[in-house]
Amino acid sequence: MQNYEIKIKSDGTWFHKGEKIKRLELIKLFSSVLHFKEDGHYWLITPHESGIIEVEDAPFIITDLNCLGSGKSLECWFTNNIQEKFLLSSKYPLNIIFNEKDEPRPYIKLDRGLKALISRPVFYHMVDLAIKGKNNNYGLWSDNQFFPIGKYRN
Repeated sequence: MQNYEIKIKSDGTWFHKGEKIKRLELIKLFSSVLHFKEDGHYWLITPHESGIIEVEDAPFIITDLNCLGSGKSLECWFTNNIQEKFLLSSKYPLNIIFNEKDEPRPYIKLDRGLKALISRPVFYHMVDLAIKGKNNNYGLWSDNQFFPIGKYRN
């Protein structure tokens, strides 16, 4: 097992041997071979070698949300910090984890076991767009599915 001395900070910034990786093309290349495995580690896996990298929280940050349509026909497209776009759907579902203070930590589940943290401004935008669903849940429709983001509390 090799350690590539790559670290992804919680703000989505990539570092190699302590120096910030500034070239977006290089980050995109590394991210294309990034996997999260059942052993709890993030791996860069190529056909010839593989190694572990350190990720503080999530390897990607959702930086933008663009919703098209309305009601149940709404499509919500998320953009991450390396300019990839994902449709909120069963393939890329929402996963909200609540901490001990009942504060949300929202993520989009991605391919290869990866996830992207939804930035606070994007999450607030989601809250603004949310509609009431079943069981007092508020959420978003996207790709003909309802994705709850929280319960209404009096």
